[in-house]
Amino acid sequence: MRRQAGPPASAIHKEDAMTMIEKIGGFAAGCYLHEESTIRLMEAKQYQEFLSRQCREVMQNCGRINPEDIDAYIQTGGFNALTAAVTTMTPDRVVEEIKKAALRDRSAEGLFTGQSWEAYRSVRHLPRYVVSTRTGGFSEAWIERSLLEGNPFALIEGMALTAYALGGVGKGIIYLPSAYKPLIFRRMTRALHAAQTRRYIGHNILAMPFSFDVEIREAMGEDQFSKTNHPFVCGECARALFDFEEATKFESFQNLEAWPKPFYTNNVETYMNLPLLLRKGADSFAARGTKNAAGTKIFALTGKTRHPCLVEAPLGSTLAELLRIADGENSSLQGELKAFQLGGSGGGIFPARFQDTPLDFDSLANLGWKVGSGYVVLMDDKVCILDMVRYSLSQLISESCDRCHPCGKALKNLLSILNRLMKGLGEAGDLETLEMIARRLQAQSRCPFGKAAAVPVFTSLAYFRSEYESHLHQRCPSNSCKDLVKDSERTFKLAA
Repeated sequence: MRRQAGPPASAIHKEDAMTMIEKIGGFAAGCYLHEESTIRLMEAKQYQEFLSRQCREVMQNCGRINPEDIDAYIQTGGFNALTAAVTTMTPDRVVEEIKKAALRDRSAEGLFTGQSWEAYRSVRHLPRYVVSTRTGGFSEAWIERSLLEGNPFALIEGMALTAYALGGVGKGIIYLPSAYKPLIFRRMTRALHAAQTRRYIGHNILAMPFSFDVEIREAMGEDQFSKTNHPFVCGECARALFDFEEATKFESFQNLEAWPKPFYTNNVETYMNLPLLLRKGADSFAARGTKNAAGTKIFALTGKTRHPCLVEAPLGSTLAELLRIADGENSSLQGELKAFQLGGSGGGIFPARFQDTPLDFDSLANLGWKVGSGYVVLMDDKVCILDMVRYSLSQLISESCDRCHPCGKALKNLLSILNRLMKGLGEAGDLETLEMIARRLQAQSRCPFGKAAAVPVFTSLAYFRSEYESHLHQRCPSNSCKDLVKDSERTFKLAA
């Protein structure tokens, strides 16, 4: 019989190489350096140096293990915290451990997680659902996607621990935006099936009298909601919570007594800190971070940098330290740092001299200093501050519910004045009008979203007022406003 010729050696090597690339790309590439859909793989040595400068705890499994293999997760200590909690600890003891560690929600408000749990347990009606949803708008997506792509089992374990600590909540819901298809939907589905098979979720978890099931729901996009009936609550995914229960009262949702009783909601990063905390112990967990904010935080560095990346560092680290972690001793900034925006579109815009201020939940809080989602936009002297504020307001307007007059109208009025200033049509008194509208917005808005929307205006006016005044005189210091400079002097704008 004639032997059939096999593929040439070059084809075999090519196939092996492609298999390796697919394997890396399958569960590690999403945790490398990426922004939106662009993935930038680094050279191995450079990437290892980049990792060695970080304090990777929440992200420690991202890129290191197969996120769809439950055995790989268990080998790294996965589900040890849930096992210990369900079999040896009471819910009250779990709450006390979280309080002792001073864990704070990785969200804009930075509430103490243990105190929030205790408040829920003290009310008459305990929540019926533990919900994972995005609480920081679009700016949180980069961090959230990396965590879900790289370590979905940690979210399941964190939600199960929360359900147990709250007194035995029986149902969990993970809301995922449709933009996360297909990868994250596939991985979360497989992770849930594997956890159910091993009895880490489901009926009588680990043969104990505690049951907790989790399901995935696709969150509708912003353009599919009627803003009149579905106001912004706590992120673009959270509106679906109220549709589910057919609730109608939204205005005072921050009031614990008025909050829809069936739900306890938090974001992915907060849930993923819980297994880590209980596995390490409160004292060990609190060794990193600050006295009033323990643990690490994931920051997303973007803007005027050649090296946009995610950096995990202890809470209380400074921006200067984050830049050294990201780039080593060599700066990857495209120019000299002029300013940065901290905490997403609703975050403050601060001058470069604040880069040595600790990034925590309390420092300079009275000046709009807010870690928020951990999203940091870097700006050099070629970026127009007014253009950055206008960009932030445009994002906030797209997420605003328009339900109350202060938020619905004020944001558009602020944007209108900024547009006039950037076109060289500013008038005397425009800056005072900006301040007046922003103060009214902050004082009269019914929810924290509206109050936060004024922060970019306040901080930019406080620290970059001279740049506003230059626009009143039809001059843009950064030479980026096209209506104020000649074509030959125009510079590139920030792609935030």
